[in-house]
Formats: sequence, structure tokens, C-alpha cells
Amino acid sequence: MNEVEQSKKRIAHLNTTVCYLKKDNKVLMIKFTKKWGHVYAPPGGKFESGESPLDCIIREFYEETGLTLINPRLQGMSYWKDETEGIIFVYTAEEFKGNLRDNSDEGTLEWIKFEDLEKLKQFDQNKKFAPYLFKDELFEGKFLIDNKCKVLDYKIRKI
Repeated sequence: MNEVEQSKKRIAHLNTTVCYLKKDNKVLMIKFTKKWGHVYAPPGGKFESGESPLDCIIREFYEETGLTLINPRLQGMSYWKDETEGIIFVYTAEEFKGNLRDNSDEGTLEWIKFEDLEKLKQFDQNKKFAPYLFKDELFEGKFLIDNKCKVLDYKIRKI
């Protein structure tokens, strides 16, 4: 192997999805009660074997909320790095069917006014990409975070 080949290190990303569901100018969020220090986040989660990002968000959203998303739209991708590395596929949606559960296994489900998102205690990374939600353009983020999910450095661009 030459020096370039030795310096390359292939990694497996931890891929996840989230979806911001908007209804009546409010967004459905989970207030975590068991982990993450009671922060708010949109429903979503990790991939299962054989799932595409769309498959994953539809399944995860249903498992956490009882709602089936209709036509979720990929809004952006957010790469992050701490001790590991991952990509969050960020979706938005405005249509759904089903009945909202009273609570998720993860915490309390709450409809939050869209304009109040920036005031919520949420993951630093999510707060930084929130202004790019529900637009007719995609975004791509790159975040360096510490072990408490605080953003140390980042870049976001429209694509």
C-alpha cells in the first residue's frame, strides 16, 4: 500500500431519519423524558436492515406517534461527527392519517408553534438547521459536535 491508501479509512455511518410534521402552523415534537436531558426533537430514528431513508422515516414516525406520513419530502441531510459519524435524513410533511398517540415510548408528544421552535430546548444541531425547514430547496449540513451534542463548528448550504 502507498501512503494515500494507508491514510484512507473507510467508515460506516450511523444513519438516522427525522420528520417535522406541520399542521395548523404547528410542528409535532417529542419532549424526551427518559434520555437526552428533556430536549425536544422531531420523531424519527435509526434504520433497520434493508430500509431506504423513506422506509425508515415512515416506520419510525408511525412507531413513535401512531401517525402514517403521507408524501414526506426530503428537506435536507445533516452530517455529524463526534466519536462516531452519521447522517440524518431530514424530512418534512404536512399530510398524515391516523390517530396521534397520547405519548411516545420516548416521551411526550406536543404540537409546538412553528415560530416557537427556536425557543425550545432542542439538540443544538437541529436548532441550527430549523430555518431551512419547509422551504422549496434542500439543505446540506456538516456538524462537528461534542459528546453532549453541542455544536463546536458547522456549515450549512442550500443545494
